[in-house]
Amino acid sequence: MSEDEIATTARPPARTRAGELATGAAAVLAALAIAASSLLRLVIAGRQPLWLDETWTGAIAAQTSLGAFWRQVYLDVNAPFYYLVMHLWQGLFGLSDVSLRLPSALFGAAAPLAIAFAETPGLERAARLTWAALLALWIPGLWLSGDARCYTLLILLCTLQTLAFARLLGRPDLRGAVLWCGVSALAVLTHYHAVIPTALEGLAYLALARGKAVRTWPAALLFLPAAAWMAFHAPRIAAFADPAIAWYRLLRIDRLGRVAAYPIGTPDLALTLLAIGAVALVLGYALRNRRPAPPRRPTLPLWIAFGLALLGAAIVVGLGFLRPSFTDRYLVPFVPALLLGVALATQALSRRLALTYAVVVAAAAGFVVPWAWTEMRSGWRYYNWEQASQDLMRGRPERLVFVWDHPASRILEPDQLEAVGGFFFRRAGQPVAVRSVTLAADVDPNPILAAAAKGPRTAIIWAYDRGVLGAAARRFVPRLSELDPTLVCRNYARGSVGVLACDHLGSVKTTRP
Repeated sequence: MSEDEIATTARPPARTRAGELATGAAAVLAALAIAASSLLRLVIAGRQPLWLDETWTGAIAAQTSLGAFWRQVYLDVNAPFYYLVMHLWQGLFGLSDVSLRLPSALFGAAAPLAIAFAETPGLERAARLTWAALLALWIPGLWLSGDARCYTLLILLCTLQTLAFARLLGRPDLRGAVLWCGVSALAVLTHYHAVIPTALEGLAYLALARGKAVRTWPAALLFLPAAAWMAFHAPRIAAFADPAIAWYRLLRIDRLGRVAAYPIGTPDLALTLLAIGAVALVLGYALRNRRPAPPRRPTLPLWIAFGLALLGAAIVVGLGFLRPSFTDRYLVPFVPALLLGVALATQALSRRLALTYAVVVAAAAGFVVPWAWTEMRSGWRYYNWEQASQDLMRGRPERLVFVWDHPASRILEPDQLEAVGGFFFRRAGQPVAVRSVTLAADVDPNPILAAAAKGPRTAIIWAYDRGVLGAAARRFVPRLSELDPTLVCRNYARGSVGVLACDHLGSVKTTRP
């Protein structure tokens, strides 16, 4: 080490008073953003009925035996770890809407805290807190914190994965490898798309650390449970991947801008951050405003983590153009590392303009406030049959005909559909005999359902989305009351989404469609 390097390490350079105030203000703003977003997650978690996917979570978690639980987990398309967490959770805290969503809120709040308190060589304290604040204020993440699904657990695990990977590149040892392999395996068991960042990071580790990486091979044994489960689950995943039952559309070029902005939050915020970067760069050079350089920090591992996330996201998006397999949520595993890239860029710009940290955090918060206001006032999740089930319970039906009008229902087992269709009845202590009906897209379902609903103690729930290819309701308008005048029906949703509930007793008390 040279004398200059020794002097730099021993005596950190003095900072200007303005720079200290600017980074201090950024730290305060970031801390407030993390605290406020954590509170907002709890508020969002308790204000709406469970929508379709959340009801599926409840139906799987509520299974009363381990055998029935694992059967439902296998039959589902998703990875198992989140369902296991929820099965254990509901055994302690129940199946209410708030109880099912609370883990998502807690996981969502924990991810920014993990960044804020982690030792991250290469990031200044203000940069680390900016990264944490950007993740805390990520609007899709706030929405997902009120969603009883796996995605905030995935965010937390992929955040830990990013931190562990950066540490492992800087210090390739067995302890670091065990940490990275452990959280990566759990991420894969939470969502199968986490295989992509895991594979890319693993290959990069082997290529960069070489002999040191090979000596940490025992850590790879932690992937064995994930590999075994994926091999076991592969036939079921292949069934859902069949293009004949695909419900996503191929990605189009005109959607690419919104997709690219998703890891930032919104297109407007993405453009705003680009503008902030350009202004900070121009002003910094124009004012010749440069803070004294801090001690050297090993930022390369962090930039590598960002670059691999960018590559992984590009792979997922590219596949969406080739196969009907893409939705924005599939980018979630890459979000923590992509936002790390924003924090690294902000750190670099802050050398020229110290206020950059505070402006970036304030901009992200500025977009969250109107979104949160709108979400609190409306944001209703229409694709649910919770209220319909509660109204039908007034008539105390003995039988329920349940239809999920969706192409994926054609490869589901009857007990899957019966579990999700009757979930709210069972949760309320009013179980019914559920009969599931699977529809063909080219056959009018109205006479089938009207015939199945004969009997005064029989009710119907028909859930559909006309925006999904292969839904029978795209071609056939519900007209059950025309075929059976004793049926009283109400549609609880609106637009392309419908949740039609009917019975013979008028429990839904509304005009007939």
